[in-house]
Amino acid sequence: MFKFLRNSRFWLVVILLIAAGLRFYNLSGYLQFLGDQGRDVLVVKAMIVNHKWTLLGPSASVGGFFTGPIYYYFMLPFLWLFRLDPVGPAYLSALIGVAMVALTYWFAARFFDTKAAIIASFLVALSPKMIDISRFSWNPNPVPFFTLITVALLYLSATRKKIIYTFLAGVSYGILFQLHYMNLALAAVIGLAMLLIFPVRDWLRQIAAVLAGFLLGNSLFIIFEIRHGFPNTKSIWEFITRRGQTVAPRSSNLVWLIMEIQRRLYGMLFGFRETVWEYVFFFVSLIGVGYWVAKIRQTENSKIKAALILVWLLVGTLGVGSYQGQLNDHYFGYLYPLPFLLLGVTGSALLKRKVGIPVFLTGAAILSYFMIKNLYLWQPPHNMLSQIQEIDRTVLDYAGGQPYNLGLISNFNTDQAYRYYLELWNRAPVTIENPDNDPRRETVTNTLVVICEEKKCEPLGNPLWEIAGFGRAEIVDSKMGPAGISIYKLIHYTGK
Repeated sequence: MFKFLRNSRFWLVVILLIAAGLRFYNLSGYLQFLGDQGRDVLVVKAMIVNHKWTLLGPSASVGGFFTGPIYYYFMLPFLWLFRLDPVGPAYLSALIGVAMVALTYWFAARFFDTKAAIIASFLVALSPKMIDISRFSWNPNPVPFFTLITVALLYLSATRKKIIYTFLAGVSYGILFQLHYMNLALAAVIGLAMLLIFPVRDWLRQIAAVLAGFLLGNSLFIIFEIRHGFPNTKSIWEFITRRGQTVAPRSSNLVWLIMEIQRRLYGMLFGFRETVWEYVFFFVSLIGVGYWVAKIRQTENSKIKAALILVWLLVGTLGVGSYQGQLNDHYFGYLYPLPFLLLGVTGSALLKRKVGIPVFLTGAAILSYFMIKNLYLWQPPHNMLSQIQEIDRTVLDYAGGQPYNLGLISNFNTDQAYRYYLELWNRAPVTIENPDNDPRRETVTNTLVVICEEKKCEPLGNPLWEIAGFGRAEIVDSKMGPAGISIYKLIHYTGK
């Protein structure tokens, strides 16, 4: 009667439905639309409306260089289909998020077995971090998806003996390179893995194929670099070779370093940061993958699988651990798929023994508790898009139909999200230029509108260029907007 419960395809469909529901539900109401998202849609809008095509992507948060433009071109059809509504590119992220669940199932089924595939894909579907990066548009968000594609293509190339897969792996890595520069560390993973999974006589051909694919996948950025004398390449090289200030092991104790990076990874993916469960599930998954490596048959394919997983785990972890700056969550992106896969194979091994079933059920209950507890669903929608539009209407009301300047006081945000709707409504603010470019101060208008996202806000005398460049001013009106955001109208100080 319930034979369908033993059908892996049935469970895959159920998991995909869960994943889709959690990723597509009320995207507009919960959408994160901050400065980075505003910056991106402004660029893509210019591509759609004004046909201003670009070969340069977003600026990196550190280092003073830019990434490639590929993510802008991913966004373009979605922003166009949704008639310039910023929620459009979020649907792209949600689609990639669901595809990531399906890809995880496919990958785990071929590397391990169907039980591991069901467990791993379920964990991806329910992971609060994986859901989060699937519900707003940002260039680092597709990194886990393309990383898994890259590894899968290398596996197919080594097992099916078709070099086209190596070429496509290079294309995928070219895309990864444009999404975030932390993916530079993945080059070491790919390089070492290729040396281990391909015979020595084939190394040169395989390396040529992956490089050719990389050049194609990264071609837009390479064209920009060639045309402008490689400014970003030079900046990147200077950044990573800055006498160990940027790239160097965070600790000489490699065991501690791997444990530290991995426990942080597990904490962010499953929602139990800074708890003992970070260590518990990391060590459990290590035992599971060790058991898998020991038990798999010593065939050519099994050696390829083991090499890919172990190199990805060890070298990839050391790559993140060799960055000396602050480690933000998205810097771990190319490692995101690993905990799901390792816990999948661990769970599968436990289910094969009666004594392991209670352990599996206990672990599954703990993971599910933390993941469900940290879902966005328990918080009301913040309706950020409507809030920004309401604030922008106040900005235009203060401008009174005249040219105006705009400034934003915030410790975590930039003003591009506010500028997007103002530009969309053909009422964009005038940007105050440097006196060297504007000696007659023609870009300084009679009105400065200041948006303040801080609890304590003092626009007068603020060193922010958009405010300081306006000159000495006085506040003539203010209003409290949604979410505690204040809006101020300033004019030039008259001395009265």
